[in-house]
Amino acid sequence: MLETSTAKGTLTDGSPWHIHYTVQGSGPDVVMLHGGGPGANGASNYSKNVAALAQHFRCWVIDFPGWGQSSKNLNAWGAEGPFQNGGRAVLAFMDAMGIAHAHLIGNSFGGSAALCAAMEQPLRVDKLVLMGPGGGVVPGATGPTEGIVQLLTYYLGEGPTLAKLEAFIQNLVYDTSVITPALLEERFNASNVAEIIANPPLLPPPPGTPPSPAMFISQDPRLADLHHPTLFVWGLQDKVNPVEGMQGFRRMPNADFVLLSRCGHWAQWEHADKFYELVLGFLRRA
Repeated sequence: MLETSTAKGTLTDGSPWHIHYTVQGSGPDVVMLHGGGPGANGASNYSKNVAALAQHFRCWVIDFPGWGQSSKNLNAWGAEGPFQNGGRAVLAFMDAMGIAHAHLIGNSFGGSAALCAAMEQPLRVDKLVLMGPGGGVVPGATGPTEGIVQLLTYYLGEGPTLAKLEAFIQNLVYDTSVITPALLEERFNASNVAEIIANPPLLPPPPGTPPSPAMFISQDPRLADLHHPTLFVWGLQDKVNPVEGMQGFRRMPNADFVLLSRCGHWAQWEHADKFYELVLGFLRRA
């Protein structure tokens, strides 16, 4: 049975937050975390995965603060960067719902937020499944990928447009023929919201300012002490967070890496059946 509701709480400065979620299934808790692109939300990111996984787990699918139906205040959580703020939001959601510990599944932004949650409160996280997480340093790169630039600048200039949204979505998949007009319209409408336009969750650093070190999650020295069993699933044709960026994550002592051919940034969406088999086997393994 699918339940939809909202978790609520208060930040340290007294301001309120709310996180929209759906929950389905029974068994060990799994919190599923979406990516950071314009118009993203939990339901759209995991539309091809939740029903199958809910046969074995209690699956919580959230909208991060700043996206979907949640409060638009990602950057009010007091951490040094957006990934870290996302991690705090995940932990606050778990507190509000009485979830003592859970497996975390995260795509892109959600993957890095999951890592930040695990580094901040290791005992709250069981296993990690991370699909093309953000913050991976690509050797020799002189700047962000085109996909990251599109994401960070989407709300600048003239603001959201369907053309900008389509250009970004085209960079998410290997086979662009799967991008339908209905999908584009859904994502554009979800991105073109006054509250988000007024307070975008992700923006580039000011001109002339280097990115914060907090953005480079793969260089966080705490990863070497993160002993959680972790499964990285990465598309070989990922244009947003290239597979070469996984190098720094290899310092994690109990991490496995699966590389998928003919796959871009949406591994759980482009290869849903294979993703299900990988995740089910990994999470059920003792």
